[in-house]
Amino acid sequence: MTNRDERIQHYLDHMCVQVKAREVHNDLREELGNHMEEIILDKEQEGYTEEEAIAYAIEQMGDPAVVGKSMHRLHRHRMHWGLLTGLSSLLIISLLLTWIYTTNISVETFQFLYKSHLIYTIFGLVLMVFLIYFDYRKWKKAAWWIYILLSGMLWINPLVSPVDYGVQRFWSIFGLTIDLTTISMWVLPLAIGAIMLDKLRTKCDVQSISTYILLVALPSFSLLQASDWVRLFPFGTATIILFAWITRKWLYTFVGAAIAGLVTMMQLFLSGEYRRFERLTAVFNPQNDPLGHGSYNQSIMSILHSAGWWGNGFDTSFDHFKGFYMDYPGVMLIDVFGWLAGIVLLLGIVWFLASMLKMLPRVLDEFGRMIVFSITMMFVLQMLYSLAMTTGKVPIVSVTFPFIGFGSHLILEYAMMGLLLGVYRRKDTISLRSQPRQPIRTLSK
Repeated sequence: MTNRDERIQHYLDHMCVQVKAREVHNDLREELGNHMEEIILDKEQEGYTEEEAIAYAIEQMGDPAVVGKSMHRLHRHRMHWGLLTGLSSLLIISLLLTWIYTTNISVETFQFLYKSHLIYTIFGLVLMVFLIYFDYRKWKKAAWWIYILLSGMLWINPLVSPVDYGVQRFWSIFGLTIDLTTISMWVLPLAIGAIMLDKLRTKCDVQSISTYILLVALPSFSLLQASDWVRLFPFGTATIILFAWITRKWLYTFVGAAIAGLVTMMQLFLSGEYRRFERLTAVFNPQNDPLGHGSYNQSIMSILHSAGWWGNGFDTSFDHFKGFYMDYPGVMLIDVFGWLAGIVLLLGIVWFLASMLKMLPRVLDEFGRMIVFSITMMFVLQMLYSLAMTTGKVPIVSVTFPFIGFGSHLILEYAMMGLLLGVYRRKDTISLRSQPRQPIRTLSK
């Protein structure tokens, strides 16, 4: 190693000490080292000796500790404290509503439900923290294996999963119950996006589009076989929007999706299975079937009407519908705390979703952007429909309210939030070679 190389490396060593994100050290060394070489060569051409040129380059770059601290500020791990604050608020609301519900039911149910809710929440938070610090880019290499595993499980699902209210969702493995269709709804769009992102971005031809459609169609057919339309619709909608976002062909995508959606809706509501058409029409005239499909809609609207601005308080009496309050936490919140609490929840959810969408332009890594977009879209679909169900003006289906509703879905939702926050955490530490080149600013004395 020449004297020039030794002095440049010595400078870069002192600079990198200040940068805590080790994954950017090699890139910073290459970027700043090349810049110093250019300065040295320019000065040597002007007649400087090598020692004078090296001294001038180091002087122009500035104190290595100062440069290192500035690079650390630019390329450090970030935490989205706004989203964490919103998530903490939802966690508090969730625990509060569960406590109110279980207190009004019975002591035995209180012990069972509240402990289960705490266990789901704790497991979810642990998994979220793990995924925040886990390098999300490793998931891209496992995308095919994840897709094959989940698709295979969905394919054999009708053979091993018990029928629960006409739907085959759950697997029981070693005493642990797995909500397979919900997991597939969240994870498969991420796997499909990881598999097809580079192919569709570089060459959006018939072969690539056909491959994407096939990857979506296989699990869609399995969800159809499981009769889980509630998970099929978000999965199909998310993959359609994801395709449009990757290819930037929004118009063609939505024209094709509208045609496919119309055919699917006709099959869904005109087949007569599970009387879905009656359940849809009951929304518009719930009083025509007060003891049937429109009963829940009518109960919700009656509760909203009686709640007023300040609610009915903690001593609300539990009827048949309120016995299922953990499936409708938004309605329970308004019943207990009033319309004002419902408005605050609505504004908080809108802000929460908007904060996730605002992350997109801040993430430069394309795979990371795809993860943020896919997860955000799924939260948008679930949260907005859950809020719509709170009004009693839409069909009541088994869409769970993320982070607030009771169930094992909490674990998956916290995991997805951890994956999203993990992308944000590394947004400024991803390899500089994969980002647009920017000029290096030197610190002159």
